[in-house]
Amino acid sequence: MIDQNRLKRLSIILFILTLIVLVIHMESLVRFNRQEFHVHGDEVTEGIQMEINAREDSTSTWLKRSFIMDDGKAVNLTGQTIDGTLSNQSGNTVDDWELRINITGNCYINQAWNGEVEIHQYVGTDEETVQRMNLQDYDLDEVTFDYRYDGDLLIPLREGDYVIYYPSTRFSEMPIGAGDDVKIGVIFYYLNALDLSDYDVQLHFHRYFTQGFTFYAFIVLGGLWLLFMVLTAADALAYRRAMKEMELRKSGIFSMSDIYDLIYIIHLPTGEMTPVSVDERIEKERPKNQTAKEVLTNLIREDVDEKYRELMLEFVDTDTLPERLKERNSVAGEFYSAKYGWCEIRFYAMDRVTDKPIENVVFTVQNISEEKQEQEAIMLRMEEAESFNEAKAAFMDNLADDLQRPLKNLAGLTERIIRESGDEAVRGYALSANSTVSRLLVLTDGLVDTFGVEGGQVKLNPRAYSLRELLIDLARTMLPLADQKRIAMSLDVTETLPDRLEGDPRVLREILVPMVSGLMHNAEGGSVQLAVYGKALEGRIHLLFSARLLSASAPDSRAMAPNEATGLTGLSMEVVSGLLGGMGSALKSVRSPEGRRELYFEIEQPVLDAAPVGKLTVGDAR
Repeated sequence: MIDQNRLKRLSIILFILTLIVLVIHMESLVRFNRQEFHVHGDEVTEGIQMEINAREDSTSTWLKRSFIMDDGKAVNLTGQTIDGTLSNQSGNTVDDWELRINITGNCYINQAWNGEVEIHQYVGTDEETVQRMNLQDYDLDEVTFDYRYDGDLLIPLREGDYVIYYPSTRFSEMPIGAGDDVKIGVIFYYLNALDLSDYDVQLHFHRYFTQGFTFYAFIVLGGLWLLFMVLTAADALAYRRAMKEMELRKSGIFSMSDIYDLIYIIHLPTGEMTPVSVDERIEKERPKNQTAKEVLTNLIREDVDEKYRELMLEFVDTDTLPERLKERNSVAGEFYSAKYGWCEIRFYAMDRVTDKPIENVVFTVQNISEEKQEQEAIMLRMEEAESFNEAKAAFMDNLADDLQRPLKNLAGLTERIIRESGDEAVRGYALSANSTVSRLLVLTDGLVDTFGVEGGQVKLNPRAYSLRELLIDLARTMLPLADQKRIAMSLDVTETLPDRLEGDPRVLREILVPMVSGLMHNAEGGSVQLAVYGKALEGRIHLLFSARLLSASAPDSRAMAPNEATGLTGLSMEVVSGLLGGMGSALKSVRSPEGRRELYFEIEQPVLDAAPVGKLTVGDAR
């Protein structure tokens, strides 16, 4: 998942840059569109050129003969059609323009099309006259100039006078698009020569929003900003989904909070730690800018006894966890803490995907000081009882032999009676007796092996069984004792656990019965709960069985005597621990500050059918 904070920062930066470029673009557009450009003569300025030339065809030049001048002299005037071409190769639109023609010699203006002209006559004299008019459509009575009219309007101009041409929008003389040009026409009369090389064009461009370098910069930055916004939104959606999934995971893992003092979920690629069940003070003191590896390394260096420090530093190296958890579901390490005594750190694999390294693990810390003391006491008592157990085993072997010898003799006698007796009633008694003897022989054959452990492994008889039926049968077995002692018994079983498993329910039952009944020993008038949780693996289920003393009428001040036969089976807790040890598990104990006790163990079972056990209560056993 992309770093959300980084994405947000980049999005904000791009948004600000986009706004800045947009403001610069708009300001440059306004400034450019307001700027007035000036083109002199036939020069090229900003891609704009104005060319004024005499039309050269045979009908564009003629003579006006016997024209009477002001001094009374008759002359021949030359009439000339003048073309003006304004070319726009700037890449921008010419929004408006005007042409000023400066008169350098005496002449007469007669016609102009298609726009209007503003004529400045006799400039600098007392007779100066200025009038704007359309030379194609005018009322002669409204003409204020000094003029001559002989069927053609002739307005005399002298050096220093000038004419301003205003183009017509009606005849598309403005605006002028990029790459276009506009032609205008003017007719002058002159006596000797006509020089129109002194002229100027004043114009304004109109640059549209989509033009200019700053527009492309705005598009690029805006596009990047939109891309980052999409990425941010997509990442936020993925993050919300991940957080929702994480909350669901946390709610399931939180059920283990009665066992573990600290529970975190660690995302190994980023080192992010998500609290599940943590003391508020510890979580507040945890540096939020450090990765899980840094936090755990500092914890080990500051708190762990020197004898275990190097080993635990290697154990909490989160970089090597994916490899260590490749073939395992969890790894655990024990150490001695200067603050809390004996503790155990365990990493559980989460979200295992085939051919991909583990990305998420559950990190737990459990104080096992009391468990260590109990284990040491149990080991001591087991060592003391070892010789007794050996003698007991020999006694069981001898007892089986002693029982089997007379039983075999009795079987021989009954078989002889069956063969030799002619009395049918006697033969019937003999057959019944022989059947009973056969059953006794089978029982004595299995007497020693009932709960035997060989080579560190319990002799199990794996078969298909129903977890629901096992728990109902267990509750049904325990209810008479609970009712007798006025104990409220309850079940807390995750409804989604698979029901059909493979294992030895006989051994599980004989382990669970003394665990529960042992807690009932001093819980008269209180409440006891049997809880079962699990984590699904590939084709297997990791189960946690827990027996809890929730409340008692009096403080549970007396520890359960490990050698004492507890519950309904007569098995001691040493035998239960031995059975679990032979199964590759261990019996663990937790005692609350109020003195209440909890016994639990963890095992794995193959799943035969993922159909859930469903809601399960003690009422199902009644």
